[in-house]
Amino acid sequence: MRAIRPISPTVRSSVLADFKRLALALDLDPIALMGRVGIDRSYLEDPELTLPMRSVLELLEIAALSSGMDDFGMRLAEARGLPDLGPALLMLREEETVRDALQAMIAVLHLHSGALYMHLEEGDDPILYVDIIVGGVCHYRQAMDTTVAGTTKILRLLLGEDWTPESVCFTHSRPVSKARHDRFFRCPIDFSQEFNGIVLRRQDLEKRLPSSSPALRRQVERYIQSINFASDDNYVRRVTQLVAMALPKGEARAEIVARRLGVDCRTLNRRLARSGLNYSGVVEKVRRSLAAQHMLGSERPLSDIAGVLGFSSLSALTRWFRHSFDCAPSEWRKAQRDQRHR
Repeated sequence: MRAIRPISPTVRSSVLADFKRLALALDLDPIALMGRVGIDRSYLEDPELTLPMRSVLELLEIAALSSGMDDFGMRLAEARGLPDLGPALLMLREEETVRDALQAMIAVLHLHSGALYMHLEEGDDPILYVDIIVGGVCHYRQAMDTTVAGTTKILRLLLGEDWTPESVCFTHSRPVSKARHDRFFRCPIDFSQEFNGIVLRRQDLEKRLPSSSPALRRQVERYIQSINFASDDNYVRRVTQLVAMALPKGEARAEIVARRLGVDCRTLNRRLARSGLNYSGVVEKVRRSLAAQHMLGSERPLSDIAGVLGFSSLSALTRWFRHSFDCAPSEWRKAQRDQRHR
């Protein structure tokens, strides 16, 4: 069997924008904090560099712990403007509707970060799901707050500054004070949920966007044509997102995901093999990442987390966990938290 390719998602260094200023305002040493996770100060000077996503996630968690503020991610989101998605932001305003703009953003998200995933699921209450998947163990409560808040800013760019979501959901537990969350989102906020995401209204998606000048439209079209949406890496991203969506529903079997991609299982595995992967390896990566997210970010019972990870029982979760992490889930959760607060 071909070895599973190590996955080390990266992100553009533009995500560090405003981190230094916020850290200084909170009497923190930003350069020292960055050094603790192996980020050189040069990344503050060039927004086009790439660095490991895991390092950024750890940086925000360390800053939250060092400042004693578990809403550090929201503070960072407030301190910055629109997320820096580069030319992709131009694409959004050139789409016909908000629905089209969101689909365009989802399609080019990999150009900004290899660990950030979004999926729009339509229904009576459309949901824009947001996932950060790096594989393995990693805290990213703060990064999720920043990401969901940043996505809300993009939606307000499209829908108007007065727009509010129907509701917002986080898998992590409620912060000590959610006043900053309430002030920013201006809608019901549910914590310790099965997913991270923004609940929209159907009329939000159908809103038509004003078009800009023909010259700008041609510039955006050239940019779109330069992106290889059919690349193997994009295919892996799509499979990864589908697995993350399917696990809580108990529908992460290869044949179901293949059908949603419009192919058979052989084609699915052949496409993954081009990137040195196989389907079971993708499921394992997603499961490990989501397990860490739910177990470290909230106090949800393990029996609930078992269902979110696609297991029919707590005993099934425990068997998988012992195989993947070499200990029982309750022992692992306690050890991780003890280590984090030393």
